[in-house]
Amino acid sequence: MPLFHFNSLTGDMFLPDPEGEDLPNVALAREVAEQSAREALIEAVKTGDIAPDCIQVTNSEGHEVATVFLEDLLRG
Repeated sequence: MPLFHFNSLTGDMFLPDPEGEDLPNVALAREVAEQSAREALIEAVKTGDIAPDCIQVTNSEGHEVATVFLEDLLRG
């Protein structure tokens, strides 16, 4: 199974996901990124922290394969 990394971007801060997750395809990786983004937003509201602007999904070679913007999730 391919390895995907879920990196958080907030303003100019980049938080890499060094471990990643083995998933069967990009579509499922995007779903995981959407769920991670929702969870990050909920946690930010609870703690008063800043939520990430987006979750960037990269493959094992470091190429971006999807990006989930929290703003888009809020719009529906």
